[in-house]
Amino acid sequence: MKLETLTYDVVVAGGGPGGLPAAIAAARQGVKVLLVEKNGYLGGNLTLGLPLLGYLDLYGNQVIRGIAQEFVDALTEKGACSPHHWCPMHDSVTIYDEEVFKVVAFEKCAEAGVDILLYTQVIDTNVENGRLRSVTLFGKGRRIEVSADVFIDATGDGDVGYLAGATFEMGQKGTGKLQPPTLMCTVDGVNEKELVDYLAEHPEETVLAPTIEVGPHYDASYYRTNPDHHVVVAFRKLFTRLKEQGILPVDRDTLISIQTLTPGRVNLNCTRHMGVDGSDVRDLTRATIDGHLQNLKLIEVLRQYMPGFENARLVRFYPFLGIRETRRFHGIDTLTEEDLLNGVIDETTIGIGSYIIDIHDGGGASTIVKKVMPYGIPYGSTVSKDISNLMFAGRCGSMDSVAMSSLRVMPPLMAMGQGAGVAAAMAVKQNCQPGQIDVAQLRSVLRSDGVMLEPSPDAVSTYPTV
Repeated sequence: MKLETLTYDVVVAGGGPGGLPAAIAAARQGVKVLLVEKNGYLGGNLTLGLPLLGYLDLYGNQVIRGIAQEFVDALTEKGACSPHHWCPMHDSVTIYDEEVFKVVAFEKCAEAGVDILLYTQVIDTNVENGRLRSVTLFGKGRRIEVSADVFIDATGDGDVGYLAGATFEMGQKGTGKLQPPTLMCTVDGVNEKELVDYLAEHPEETVLAPTIEVGPHYDASYYRTNPDHHVVVAFRKLFTRLKEQGILPVDRDTLISIQTLTPGRVNLNCTRHMGVDGSDVRDLTRATIDGHLQNLKLIEVLRQYMPGFENARLVRFYPFLGIRETRRFHGIDTLTEEDLLNGVIDETTIGIGSYIIDIHDGGGASTIVKKVMPYGIPYGSTVSKDISNLMFAGRCGSMDSVAMSSLRVMPPLMAMGQGAGVAAAMAVKQNCQPGQIDVAQLRSVLRSDGVMLEPSPDAVSTYPTV
């Protein structure tokens, strides 16, 4: 088989929430960037019909801007995005058209001068003396060896780091179990008003598990105040009864119904596949098959028992599982649970996170939700401890399991990716390793590019009223 060779300054593996802004940010700094993506489009989990969570903190203050906000602005110009709405459970919800997002992603990469290879994956690495010299790509029967000064692993599962022999951890604190993945689907024909009216008449259905912390007004009044752009997480009483009767086909204790920009169309985030390792192709295969079977049965159950779903019909299954947790690699710094609980924002911060601690129990149907104040994403969490020119952008970065459960959602990962991309370009231009750059200089560049490195001085500290 013929082997092609290419040379770039920066190679980014994975075009999802971490890799896409990393590639754009690096290219804007004037270095030659290749973005490698396994799918035939860019965006990764940004194309799964999930809402954007985490642009606002628990009190409704915006904490993420930069490239992450640029995407929202571009989508808004195309009529494909809602404003950021405060949510008493998720802190904030931003609904957008994931298909239009794919177009915006291509446009942003073209504007920045990012080279793209779709339908391509990293299958091997060449490491010498603790430095990653090249990666081998494979796609459509073609092998391509790419050399670079800096590599950014944004594959989610840390495939590049794994192949390069970097050290990592997996599993939740205390149990070692992985959070279960979900196969989402979209349905049409849902009467949202009927659904919310039922919740108003049956407020007990908005009561969630005692392990879930929510802000005030998490009831029908919130949905009625924000009727077009919200996420319904409710019906624990109904789901529990259906599960006890052997009717419910999913291992879930609540309905999660995500509104879209199309009236009557919602995305369902309801399957949970226990004991699945998202870095194992056999587990992925099993869970994907189960997800298809379970979703179709679930829609039939919702038609019979869920108010507003009487005329629901399947539109599509999503093309791949939404993976919540796999490998977390060791970096020169680590974001920890204590950092989140103490709201640590220091001079190594490259972006702000504030999304809830959101742990889906790998051993059952329960979920743990805890509110946190804004916290800093440390630059060292993007830099490999083991491979001198390897960086991470995404949930495979250096963080403990609890911190990952907050940082794993898309807007804070975009902030993390932008920081990693600018840092990679600085390392190239300064002919040094990512761990040797001046973090103060990196922060200066990020600040000039609109990245929030601390909360606004005008931030409020009280919950909004509904």
